[in-house]
Amino acid sequence: MEQILLIDDDAVINFVHTKIITSVYPDATVVILENGKKAVEYIQQNQQNSYLVFLDINMPIMDGWQFLEAMQDFPNKDNLRIHMLTSSVDLRDQSRAAENNMVLSYLSKPLTKDVLRSIPVQQ
Repeated sequence: MEQILLIDDDAVINFVHTKIITSVYPDATVVILENGKKAVEYIQQNQQNSYLVFLDINMPIMDGWQFLEAMQDFPNKDNLRIHMLTSSVDLRDQSRAAENNMVLSYLSKPLTKDVLRSIPVQQ
């Protein structure tokens, strides 16, 4: 099963999302990374893996947009299935996500079981 990455600096949201994910996918490996920089480093060190990524926009050190920029030249970017998962209701963020070919969807926090079930996890 592909690893599920939660890239978000909010510890409470990460806790809630991990509980939701493991209730729907009990065998899932959930990795929490508090900012885009940590996520880039983790993915570069584990290039052989496939990832389902839930990416927040507003984070310290490296935000979601900077993470996407960094991954643009990543040789195995096809192993990344990225969904923006954010509290931002800014239409500019939604448009920017829609224009980015790496972003599969723009989701509002919190993640729900129904939304999660609509996103297939690769076995």
